[in-house]
Amino acid sequence: MKLRNRAIRWPLSNAGLTTKFAAYSFLCIGAMTVALWFIVSNYLINQILQREWEATARIVRADVKKFLEDYDFKAEDRKSVGHKFVALLDYMRLSPDIVRFKVYNPKGIVLWSDDKRLVGKIFRGNNDLEQALRGKIVADVSSLRKPENVFEQDSVRRAVEVYVPIFSDGGELLGVFETYKRADSIYRDVQQARLVVLLGALGGGVLLYLTLFAIVRQAARKIDEQQENLLKMQAALIASQRMAAIGEMAAAVAHGIGNPLSSIRAAAQVAMLDADSLQASPEGAKMKAYLQSIMQQVDRVQKRMQGLLNFAKPMEPRPVAVDVNMLLRNIVENLKPRFSAAGIGAELDLATNLPPIALDANHLEQAFMGLITNAVEATPQGGQIRILTKMAEPNGSKGNVQVSIEDTGEGIPRENRQRVFEPFFTTKAHGTGLGLPLAKKFVERNGGTITVSEAPAGGAKIEVTLAQQTLKGEIRQ
Repeated sequence: MKLRNRAIRWPLSNAGLTTKFAAYSFLCIGAMTVALWFIVSNYLINQILQREWEATARIVRADVKKFLEDYDFKAEDRKSVGHKFVALLDYMRLSPDIVRFKVYNPKGIVLWSDDKRLVGKIFRGNNDLEQALRGKIVADVSSLRKPENVFEQDSVRRAVEVYVPIFSDGGELLGVFETYKRADSIYRDVQQARLVVLLGALGGGVLLYLTLFAIVRQAARKIDEQQENLLKMQAALIASQRMAAIGEMAAAVAHGIGNPLSSIRAAAQVAMLDADSLQASPEGAKMKAYLQSIMQQVDRVQKRMQGLLNFAKPMEPRPVAVDVNMLLRNIVENLKPRFSAAGIGAELDLATNLPPIALDANHLEQAFMGLITNAVEATPQGGQIRILTKMAEPNGSKGNVQVSIEDTGEGIPRENRQRVFEPFFTTKAHGTGLGLPLAKKFVERNGGTITVSEAPAGGAKIEVTLAQQTLKGEIRQ
């Protein structure tokens, strides 16, 4: 019962498109090649044999007309005409393919034969002879197993019987000549014809198979590419839908709590004025510390909200000529207090004579500010952050600027190197998961690319490639 209930699975049910086509097309083209070889070879062989028999019939009739008369077929005294048949046989044997022959009268009785034991006999059931008596040229390429060949099977093993009807000038059937021809040359021609057709069919089949396989393989690659592009489009659509939701949420949050936060900060600033008058007292100092903490937290919330709004709907870039080296120096200079507080060092390895590139300076500044800040947060105390610039040659094209930011932290695991650019994905205890995605968005909006890899020192390496375009005009620093 278990065997009956077990589902029968096709061996190639889980195979790919190319594998299935390779197997199925091989079977189909193989069967088609065999069928084509069989049909064409049989047709050619039949044409070869037909022409061979017709040529033999013309030769026999010409020789009979040369040596015999109509009376020789009807003579009562066979001995009186026997020498003519002997002369005919000797003449026909000058051809190496002709072995012997028999002569039948219209009733199917053997009139003359080179084997005297057959003269006067009649053999029933010979369909080839019956067709010849009806006026048709018949050739038999089967083995010599007929009753009339009982005395000839040992002497003639590879012979072809050709039945040639002989007619008088008035169209009367005088008899039938059964000629035996050697089959060696015929079989050789047949084998050559079969071989030629077989090679042609195999060549055509192989060519067709390879051509179709190449087409299907290319189509499979195109389908895979389209599926990959479709997945990317779906991911982009999901990301855009997520961004739309984030934008709506950010706008609602900004609208809902933006004004109250501003009012809280303004109230805290007014209260600071009163705290200044009480600064000499312990209560005034404590109040001022509390108000400063309130203002710092309000600024922190507003900064996070602004980052959320920028990520959901960043402004369109306004490209100008930017000196990347100078921009990076200014960012590092502004972050010196942050480096000092974290106890880490910064190393600038900037290539000389970098051309200015066309991009939005504000976008680029925010992107690198976020990337360097993220590197500071990932680097332990006593570590080092290295910032490099150089000319890049992606895909063989020159003129692009590449910026690398390397830290000496724990690095980013390989499985997370793509996810770090997803919104809200973070491994930090107090991170928002918007720093790297926002930097990526700013870079891509200005025609650049950003990748994550492992730094030589073991930490993370962020690599930004920016498309270069020389512009005339002021260089933005």
